[in-house]
Amino acid sequence: MEKREIEVTADALERAGAEFAAAWRAAEAGHDIAPTDRLYFASWEALCTVLTPKRYALLRHLRHAPAEGLRPLARALGRDVKRVHEDVTALEEVGLIERDEAGRLSVPVDEIASTIRFAA
Repeated sequence: MEKREIEVTADALERAGAEFAAAWRAAEAGHDIAPTDRLYFASWEALCTVLTPKRYALLRHLRHAPAEGLRPLARALGRDVKRVHEDVTALEEVGLIERDEAGRLSVPVDEIASTIRFAA
């Protein structure tokens, strides 16, 4: 099962940087590094800007029924093509949607787990 982790934390940039640095050091030392599939957001508001209710519905739909393109997806969702395009673009940018060479859209994960850390 493919899993994507989302962390909401005030120090998101520092945590992502530390994770990257640790992986870099391990690779330089010749160690195998297990890839992490984590998205960081600095606040709940930042997460909600990306993962809106309509985008969540779009992800759920694509997870069960990959689409041949934007128009068929918009038709299936009963939504405007322009808005679906905006949503797909935003979700592609964070890696929650993939598009193959033929333009087929799919969700590459089976599970999204989130952790919300409160600021100290």
